[in-house]
Amino acid sequence: MPTVLCAAMAGPAMGEVVSCDLSGVPVRFEIDRAQFAPALDPNEPTRRRVTIVQMGDAQFPAEPIVMGDVRGFWAASDDGADVMMVMQGDGSGVYTAADQRLTGTCEVLQ
Repeated sequence: MPTVLCAAMAGPAMGEVVSCDLSGVPVRFEIDRAQFAPALDPNEPTRRRVTIVQMGDAQFPAEPIVMGDVRGFWAASDDGADVMMVMQGDGSGVYTAADQRLTGTCEVLQ
């Protein structure tokens, strides 16, 4: 039994932490890959994927994005406008909001 426990503990971490510097603004969020797992039962309700984004001094909930080697998030701002951040596989990142566009670099920490 201890062998099984040790093997399970040595497995990969559940989440990826994405850390960015976008036009001098630090942005950090975590993607929990388990949130993207398919439902075990077709009658299971749709799962909500959520991450907490730390952007400078602000913190807000967002929906994480994973598409191949692309990472990011989407959220609605307080005024209902779309907010989106996308990190490409080469580490370049872009954040867009109604009146703001930030660019820079990101890395996935594990």
